[in-house]
Amino acid sequence: MKLLRKGLWNVLGFGVLFVWLVMMGLLVKKTYFQPPPRIVRVTENASSVSEEKTWMSIYHHDEKIGYVKSRLIKQPDGFIVADSARMNLRVGGTVQRISTSIIGHLHQDGSLRSFVFRLTSGLVHFEARGKVEDKYMIVNSRLGGEWRQSKIRLKDKPLLSVGLWPYLMKNGIKVGTRWRVPVFDPSVMAERQVDVEVLSREVIVLDGKKWDALKVKTMFMGTEVFSWIGPNGERLQEESFMGLRLVRASEEQALSGISFHPETDLAEEASIACNMVLGNTSEIAYLKVRLDGINPEGLDLDGGRQHFKDFVLEITRETTPLNIKASRAYEMKQIKHYLAPEPMVESNHPSIKTLARKIVGGAKDPESKARRILRWVYKSLDKRVTVSIPDALVTLKERAGDCNEHAVLFAALSRAAGVPARLCAGLVYNRKRFYYHAWNEVFLGRWVTADALMGEMPADVTHIRFVEGGTDRQADMVRVIGRVKVTVLEARESPKSEGASQQPFRPLSRDHQI
Repeated sequence: MKLLRKGLWNVLGFGVLFVWLVMMGLLVKKTYFQPPPRIVRVTENASSVSEEKTWMSIYHHDEKIGYVKSRLIKQPDGFIVADSARMNLRVGGTVQRISTSIIGHLHQDGSLRSFVFRLTSGLVHFEARGKVEDKYMIVNSRLGGEWRQSKIRLKDKPLLSVGLWPYLMKNGIKVGTRWRVPVFDPSVMAERQVDVEVLSREVIVLDGKKWDALKVKTMFMGTEVFSWIGPNGERLQEESFMGLRLVRASEEQALSGISFHPETDLAEEASIACNMVLGNTSEIAYLKVRLDGINPEGLDLDGGRQHFKDFVLEITRETTPLNIKASRAYEMKQIKHYLAPEPMVESNHPSIKTLARKIVGGAKDPESKARRILRWVYKSLDKRVTVSIPDALVTLKERAGDCNEHAVLFAALSRAAGVPARLCAGLVYNRKRFYYHAWNEVFLGRWVTADALMGEMPADVTHIRFVEGGTDRQADMVRVIGRVKVTVLEARESPKSEGASQQPFRPLSRDHQI
């Protein structure tokens, strides 16, 4: 299928925004994470922590795009921490106006008791309310007007680290100290770990005033965030990838000078230039690329149609139909999880199950079912940028979305029809560049790619999978964005005759025009 629709181009590459918002969450609320040497034990009494109210300006490169307001309030039995942020982002040529807020109730030792998290963008409203009960986080979330409950097992006593710095400062930190901190992330409903290391003592100047600060490195999924912390635990400045920066300010400074029409497009900035024109990607049967700039450990680069070794990735397009019966035992034992509902993929909901039965009709084999569902999702959803937590039920109601919404709805309908399906995130080629994208794989005797946004099954070989899993797993893409470099080494068209697949590479004659 040729990519000829303007609407499709507008949402291609929008998969980066979900991950960018994850990074915003890390920088603004510090709620996302992964591991160093020493674990912080949340057992000491933090009653000496002082109350504070902080404003910060949000910059993307040198352009001001929003602000953050933070509060720390002492209570007889602990603390209340509150963060709210507003920002304007340009993605795919469209400006998105986004607001987030989180209120956390903490015990005296700083550990999390309960929270309320909200995300608003246009007509989209997401809310999650969580409470720690024994070793579980009970979360009630609402998206699209419907409340749902999840029960998540916790490995550690979780934190919301909005109030972490004052607590650590009161207990004494110095250059060279390091921690491992467990944190619960309400937007992806998962517990993570964060690495914190005090690097050095520096003097920084903000608005003409000198501050004696500690420079601290926070590691999230291999991505570094640098923070400058003042003498009393004040956040003075923070910097991360793709030019994201927060700077301490007065209330008046934080609220003024915000650009309502940012110039930099996040999808374009995050996209990766291709070293050659690939032409009509539907005709390519084999692609060989080199991936540089990333640590592949923990990524899902190898498996299925992808073979990864020594930073070289080979992708061979799948063929159908497939032998379903030969792998029935494998299907039942190994991929039962991909038939079950999960947060945001509500395959057991009556609306999803009823629609799935209607779409597949009399189809019996998994491939026919998957193709009918793919065709329905592709034709029924308006291709539109959507700033939200991707959710199948809400997507079904709104009948619109970008790659994330197409993927969660396709997964839910496929599972409801008895076809194992999973979510994938990575890159896809278009107009001489690679853009961040989300799609699916369905099990038809073996895993086969399916892209409901583009209407492709199998998807073309320029779909480069980095991670497989739900929204919590997609957050791992932060390790890739802004770092990975893609060099095409070889591309071959489908063989026209015997031995054609062995012919040397020749550039294809045309590129997508949209």
